[in-house]
Amino acid sequence: MDDENFRMEGMTGKGSKAPGWMEVRDGKGTLAIALKDFWQQWPKSLQVSRHTAALGLFPSFQAGAFAHMGPWYKHDYLFEDDHYRIREGQTRRWQIWCDLSGEGERLVKSANRPLIPVADPVQAIATGEWGVIAAAGTKGMDEYDKWAEGLFEGYCRSIREQRDYGAMNWGDWFGERGVNWGNHEYDTPLTILTQFARTGDPAYFYAGALAARHTSEVDVVHSLNDDLKKYFSRWERPQYTSHTGMVHEHSIGHVGGFHPVDKIRELYVSKGISAGNPNPYLCLDPYNLGHIWTQGMAYYYLLTGDPWVKETLERISNNLVRLTEDGLYKSFKGTDHSGRVNGWTMLAFAGIYKVNPAPRVLKAMQFIAEEALVEQNARSGGWMYRLPWGHCNCVSLEDRKKGITPHVGEAGFITSVRLNGLGRYYQLTGDKRIPNSLKRAVDNLNNDTWHDHLSGWRYTSCPATARSVSQPGVTIMALVNSVSINKDGEQLRVLKKAWDFRFKDLLENPLTTRPGLGKTYSATMYGAPEAMNLFINGEMD
Repeated sequence: MDDENFRMEGMTGKGSKAPGWMEVRDGKGTLAIALKDFWQQWPKSLQVSRHTAALGLFPSFQAGAFAHMGPWYKHDYLFEDDHYRIREGQTRRWQIWCDLSGEGERLVKSANRPLIPVADPVQAIATGEWGVIAAAGTKGMDEYDKWAEGLFEGYCRSIREQRDYGAMNWGDWFGERGVNWGNHEYDTPLTILTQFARTGDPAYFYAGALAARHTSEVDVVHSLNDDLKKYFSRWERPQYTSHTGMVHEHSIGHVGGFHPVDKIRELYVSKGISAGNPNPYLCLDPYNLGHIWTQGMAYYYLLTGDPWVKETLERISNNLVRLTEDGLYKSFKGTDHSGRVNGWTMLAFAGIYKVNPAPRVLKAMQFIAEEALVEQNARSGGWMYRLPWGHCNCVSLEDRKKGITPHVGEAGFITSVRLNGLGRYYQLTGDKRIPNSLKRAVDNLNNDTWHDHLSGWRYTSCPATARSVSQPGVTIMALVNSVSINKDGEQLRVLKKAWDFRFKDLLENPLTTRPGLGKTYSATMYGAPEAMNLFINGEMD
């Protein structure tokens, strides 16, 4: 029925969480069948008749059977009347386990928590494949290890308490902007699997594997038909036409298209998501390159050899490489959100390059790096754009139409994402222009948005956004990249002050269950192991 209730049909019985196994005896022996994560992927069924035993991946149901599962924008996309709705291009997979010796209860335990090989964390980290981080339990890491474990426990608890379950939901977290499925913004699989490498704790592998599989199966466009192309056509542009390998950002129903666009717009406005804009961006299309993450999927593939994930990365790669080669796509520079498009795409290529170190991939990364460097301001070291609504509200939407200029600059997190892409590009190529580019950009970021007395960066270059400050993980990582290369003492001081404030704050105010906590967890852990390693093991001479 759902993640908390099951019932038996044809006989009396009901319960809470069905374990998801059965045994079939035919006089010759006993066959046990189990579905991994049975109730977490509701609805599911086990069916037995005189001659057959069946496992229902999408069992039949009566209209209204799941109407009790709210809010509507979280669950109802999957159901319409008495049938399911699944988008073309999605490729959900399930793991069905069989044992000819029976013992279904033991089988389902093995399916849900299979034995896995675990490398010694010190040896795994020493390979360099996981970046410049330190293994758990090594010198100076005890307090950080407890902090990181507490954040992970908060993440898992939020999924349980929010009931982030379902046939197409399991492995993801809910609540981006309060209404969207997250589609693992900030690369949740990367942050979790990195902790697996650091600790050797299988709990991190199980959670990271779920996250990576969800992204590869649910959020990526694996195929196109005429109906899907028609739906995409309202957002399609000549510079970016529909192709397999596109990736959906955080969205209602993961991939959108299940409800009228006007209904989603009304929801955004009613929830205040639009920040006063009557036509907010609705996150319904897969053309936003500022929301593509591959590094977690790449690590999952390298840990497991799962061929489907490798195929997924190849589809994503082919789509992105095409955009750098055909000369039509222009958004790697020139717009107020180009930095996130630029940086996340470079990092997506970095993940792909781990699995397929092809010259074509590195060339695409170089092209995007050039687009970033050519727009870096020669005087300030930053990237200067008219700030959009939401990044500067000092000039109203009506006054903007009259040509009145808002503040100029960039959102700090966007600058940071671009710098992280450049930093990874430098690690792969050694391009001698990058160290100075990073130093100048971080100096500008600090001069422009850092508030020393508050130990944080304001949201954007607009002074009015100083009403609150934060210590974003992507910005922490940007400073780690620059300090590691340039050994700048002032940048290290700012980084350490921001880190200490955030570290203490999360010790005193641990993560609590709420919509979007998965985003908070991923964004907080992003760059955290790299920063801690720099403080303990970094060389500044």
